[in-house]
Amino acid sequence: MLTPLVLLALTSLAQADDSTGTDAPADGDTFSDRHPESDPNNGNVRHGIRIGYVYLNQSELAGLKDPSLFGVGWEGEFRMIGSESVDFILVTNVMALGMNQGLLLPTGNLLFGAHIGNMVEFGAGVNASLAPTPALHMIVAGAVTPKVGTLQLPIALSYVPDVDGFWKVGLTVGVNWGAE
Repeated sequence: MLTPLVLLALTSLAQADDSTGTDAPADGDTFSDRHPESDPNNGNVRHGIRIGYVYLNQSELAGLKDPSLFGVGWEGEFRMIGSESVDFILVTNVMALGMNQGLLLPTGNLLFGAHIGNMVEFGAGVNASLAPTPALHMIVAGAVTPKVGTLQLPIALSYVPDVDGFWKVGLTVGVNWGAE
């Protein structure tokens, strides 16, 4: 615990402005000035619709007629500035699954990950689902996000493992938009 505090103190001292004798940033030298892209209204908060299928193995044990579940949902992404080629992302996703079987099975995901080269994303987090039974699971996902004008058209693949053998794999497509 002491080592991170020492590093933080040394980093703070190294970044201090020696010419003014204060730690206050000079005009035009605030984080927002140096990183206008970090403004949530400047393209770092994106959201949009998702459609796709989820395959649930052992679906017959869950009382489903078919292992394929059609889904419609909404996704939100907050991008935290990392570097020119890698940003960190926080992704939330809610979907209604099972409409192809006359069911409504809500599911939600919260993932932390990386957005690389303005095209590829991957992450891991938690999945909350009612199929086959209410439970929390781990989820891993990856996506390619080609940009078309101001829109992103993500194509995502996800996997939800389960110790009891009820794993799920999903493929979704959608559209993201946000302030540019």
